[in-house]
Amino acid sequence: MSDAASAVRWLLDQTEPEARRVAVQQIAKVHGSEGPELLLRALGDEDWRVRKEGTVVAPTLDRREEVVAALVAALEETYNIGLRNAAVEALIAVGPDAVGATIETLPRLDSDARKLAIEVLGGIPDTRATTALARALADEDPNVRGTAAESLGGAARAGEESREVAIQALIAALATTDVFLKIAALESLARLEAGLPWAVFEPFAADPLLRRYAIAAAAGSREPEAVAALARATGDPSPTIAREALVALGDTAFECEIGHPLLECARDALLDTASARENARRAAAGGDDTRARAGALLALGLLRSVDDVASIVDALGDDDVAERAELALRLFGPAAVTPLLSVARDSKAPVRAAALSLVASLEGAGVAEVRQALRDALKADSVDVVASGVESLGQLGDAADLRRVASLVWHTDERVAATATNAVAELGARHVTAARALLHESRPGQDPVVLACILLGAIASTQPLLDDDIRVLERALAHDDPQVRRAAIDALAQAESDAAAEAVTFALSDEEHEVKLAAVRALGRLGRPEPLVDLLADARDADLAATTLRALADASPKIALEAARPLVTQPDAAIACAAVAAIGQLQLDAVALVPPGHGSSVSPAASLLPSPLSSAREDVLFSALGHPDLAVVKLALSVLGQKPGPRALARLGLCLDHAEWEVRRAAAELLGQAKTPTEQGLLRARFERERDPTVREAIAAAVSVRPSADGARSSAFAESMRAAPLGAIAGNAGSASSPSKAGGGGGKVGE
Repeated sequence: MSDAASAVRWLLDQTEPEARRVAVQQIAKVHGSEGPELLLRALGDEDWRVRKEGTVVAPTLDRREEVVAALVAALEETYNIGLRNAAVEALIAVGPDAVGATIETLPRLDSDARKLAIEVLGGIPDTRATTALARALADEDPNVRGTAAESLGGAARAGEESREVAIQALIAALATTDVFLKIAALESLARLEAGLPWAVFEPFAADPLLRRYAIAAAAGSREPEAVAALARATGDPSPTIAREALVALGDTAFECEIGHPLLECARDALLDTASARENARRAAAGGDDTRARAGALLALGLLRSVDDVASIVDALGDDDVAERAELALRLFGPAAVTPLLSVARDSKAPVRAAALSLVASLEGAGVAEVRQALRDALKADSVDVVASGVESLGQLGDAADLRRVASLVWHTDERVAATATNAVAELGARHVTAARALLHESRPGQDPVVLACILLGAIASTQPLLDDDIRVLERALAHDDPQVRRAAIDALAQAESDAAAEAVTFALSDEEHEVKLAAVRALGRLGRPEPLVDLLADARDADLAATTLRALADASPKIALEAARPLVTQPDAAIACAAVAAIGQLQLDAVALVPPGHGSSVSPAASLLPSPLSSAREDVLFSALGHPDLAVVKLALSVLGQKPGPRALARLGLCLDHAEWEVRRAAAELLGQAKTPTEQGLLRARFERERDPTVREAIAAAVSVRPSADGARSSAFAESMRAAPLGAIAGNAGSASSPSKAGGGGGKVGE
């Protein structure tokens, strides 16, 4: 007996459960045949915490076949029930390696042990297990059959093939005379979201014992007959069946576009069902059953009774069902507008605000009635209601509303002021004459420059600004309030004139960071790269560098690329990351070189970045791979791996020899997406030399995983890098990289 085994045995003999639990953790260090023996002893312990620890340790033991054999044998235990149940958990934890032995043992087990074995197979996502479960539906023991049917409800975890095997087996089981097996089969078909024809479930919908389960299973069907049956079932005398039907019908309605034929089918069936409205009203009244309430609200929306508008509007204030309540009112249609506004007027502020936003976007609603309600909302005491009214007036208001909304630009509440600013911009763009008239009105006690910037920005979006307009905005650039200066820059960005560009260039020296960034973006929109290049040459701030590079890309992709070239090798990793990210955005956007509206004979493909510029982009990214900071290298890898050409794939292959294991792993994941013989050969060759287990795992996955249906497998590394904001990437730049867990070799890959 080894010293490790002796120590574990001694601890397992202690009376204190915690000592025995600690002993179980050490079983993984015991090698040889003693490991499975000690595991069984732990799984049979009288304390549940010790047994639970054993189920955790089981997958970590070597001599896997012996461990599985011992656990399968424990399923036949008749005295120690704790051991038997723990063995089930342990086999599930072991996973697919336990499937073969469990299936082979099934024929010689008694009914109790077979049921446990079926539980094991049901807990492991594996197609072999699903096939065995399907066969077990014909077992002579009803408990085994029922457990197999229940377990098949989780077959989708093993993939689509396994799911189809389970569905077909469960459909066949519905032909049995075993009522409990039918119930289990129907429940599992519902879990699998089988979406079967209504004809499969219709025979059971008339059976008092099976009706509930048939209704639930039919919820995935989108046949008119099934939807009509669900709608009729909402009026069932059984509260349970009515509840299931409301939930299922609500899910169906939520997935359908307004006007879909299935919605009218459901409405007709609801109207023909005596108790449907009463049951829906009862469920919509509230309570703890959120799903039933959500379905009931949609049923009431389909029924379109004015008497129900109040309860639906009230539900707009409940976050759990607000989305369904809004859809219910949309299903109701324009007829809901008058009662909706009447109810909302006396509702709580959040409900009234939500109702106003809804009615403003309700197709077919009377514009005059809605406008008046929105104008009334501007006088409300609640800022929520005022903000909602202002926002919607920006979309629906007429020229007269421009003055009403403009008065709220100076509102003390920041949210209302911001919403009013946006609304003025929308209205001003639609009603330019009214905007110019308002521009020349004096407002005692209010700074006219604020409104002027907003109005001129709106006007500039539809027609060229006048010289006097430009001079007003130039004066605004010297305003004390940085928000005003920023608004002036945003307006000038749309002017498309030399005078506007000169004024914005002046704002590059603004002391406020946000104003300076606005000026940078404006110059990009105005197509003025020269001052941006000068600014970038002295950039010491990553945020400013990134914004400048993106603006340069708007003005000139070629100049942006040249400006980014020296930055990707800057010692400041944050700035280098900003440059790499900007290059990546340039690639993702496929920036057009032909300005919109010019060269209409040029094909879409020809108007994109040409090959020489694409090659230059790759060259810049290649140089970033030699950066001493790991964050820069990883970001460059993710950009290269988005749509790698032959040159990029070759350079990614060199990264398999990088000194850092994280870089090697990322390169393996990206190369694995190519699935070409050359890249597969590189990966296999590296696998033979790789010593880091994490990298080996990544390489193994890259050469063995089948491509997805669209032929592309998304790298977890690339996805995480794309999802990470620039600030997070820059924040990690310069930190020490994680040391390789097993050494790993190779030199740094440079240009």
